[in-house]
Amino acid sequence: MTTLPALLWQAAERSPDHPVFIQGQSVTTYAELDLASSRMASGLLRLGVVHGDRIALVLDGTVDFIIAYYAVLKAGATVVPLSSDTRTSPLVYALQHSEAKGVILDAKNLKYLSGCASELPLLALVVCRGARRAAPSLAQPGHFQCMEFDELLDRGELLSGRVDVEDLACLIYTSGTTGKPKGVMLTHRNLVANVRSIVQYLELDARDRIAMVLPFYYVYGNSVLHTHISVGATIVHAGSMTFPAQVLENIAAHRCSGFSGVPSTFARLLGLSEFEGYDLSSLRYVTQAGAAMTPSLTARLRAAVPNARIFVMYGQSEAAARLAYVPPEDLPRKLGSAGKAIPGVKLKILGPDGQVLPSKTTGEVVAEGENIMRGYWRDPEQTSRALRPTGLHTGDLGWMDEDGFLFLVGRDSEMIKSGAHRIGPREIECVIEAIEGVRECAVVGVPDELLGQVILAVVVPAEGHVFDRQKLLRACLDELPRYKLPTHVLAISELPRTHTGKIARAELLELFRAQSCE
Repeated sequence: MTTLPALLWQAAERSPDHPVFIQGQSVTTYAELDLASSRMASGLLRLGVVHGDRIALVLDGTVDFIIAYYAVLKAGATVVPLSSDTRTSPLVYALQHSEAKGVILDAKNLKYLSGCASELPLLALVVCRGARRAAPSLAQPGHFQCMEFDELLDRGELLSGRVDVEDLACLIYTSGTTGKPKGVMLTHRNLVANVRSIVQYLELDARDRIAMVLPFYYVYGNSVLHTHISVGATIVHAGSMTFPAQVLENIAAHRCSGFSGVPSTFARLLGLSEFEGYDLSSLRYVTQAGAAMTPSLTARLRAAVPNARIFVMYGQSEAAARLAYVPPEDLPRKLGSAGKAIPGVKLKILGPDGQVLPSKTTGEVVAEGENIMRGYWRDPEQTSRALRPTGLHTGDLGWMDEDGFLFLVGRDSEMIKSGAHRIGPREIECVIEAIEGVRECAVVGVPDELLGQVILAVVVPAEGHVFDRQKLLRACLDELPRYKLPTHVLAISELPRTHTGKIARAELLELFRAQSCE
């Protein structure tokens, strides 16, 4: 087993002049990335960073993020990747909780540390990319050492830190939709094991070009970054999904062979009336993860990019991040499945008593493999709940068919308890998204005095379609038993989502409450 910096070094040795990252007209080669990250690692070591220190990254998804990420690893420290779309409270919480010794951040976010020195006694180093206008009021004198990003690119003799496969490489925070985010501890062994499995089933090589819209701090984007660097492939900054047409333009212009997204990514792209006008014939593979994608959206995606192999995938941050995938050749007959276990992973369905359940019986999804996290940072109680002798207890409910393909029902925390029934939202969402004129749908339970909870369906109409509640309910009645029919239906322009693209279900409940009070 090797480490992530070793995979970068090997790629740079094989093809030093091959592009690793393209953004607009700017091209960074493997040799340039390897040297820049080594110089920054030397700078960190000279500033007192030692083996095992946590260094947070709060940077946009540019090549500087990649340089800083591999620099921290080369110094023998641990990366704490955080969203660059932040505020004081979440930033200070993550720095406190991770006990970060340093933070590398964009100038726009420097203001969120102003006046917070007393709350961050362990933070010794603040590295700012861009203007440091806020620096004078940043901290008490002598507390933080502040410097520019480029100053950290040390020009002296290169130093190297000690890096071992069992070292903690990354501390990734969960999205925190049901409480305070937890820090998922991933070692080099965890990440490299997952990289090798994904490279194997995607058949990646140095000729590939991945169009990147996922944020690098997100575990899915993090995985895409490492898998493509490990084989010497090229990462193309395709732009923001705020401007979906620009993303399609970049895929076509750079002749990208790969594209990765979450369900909302594909729903937004396929909703463009001019989608068919872009030449996407270069796409060899498309991967989807981050949340369950409905069969209807999957079918639309397959029809839209017929030359590409579509990989529907399933995983968790706790698994570094992949657990299962549907081989493209099996997609038509396994539509709606989250897939079979990736190489090196074992999946099983367990009942409440810990026994393995027979096929087509719903229980909790439990996973084993080298990619499974070490645990949650500074949280032994949550770690013991998730990591048991039987494996990683994912909290996801599902069942397996006779071929070992997993079908998810939903998370236990998302189950709707209506009367005597426990109802998974996914089945209802799949039915509604298959209705003509519906782009996306999310289903949650809302309080009801008689039944405890009833079903709320929040729908995003497709472009050019007028929402018809009665048509939707008639279509649901054709496919669902009456106890699974939505009691309430709302139509909105966009579903609320977390930074990682997952549906913010708590916000849907708040939206319902607000409308009920009007």
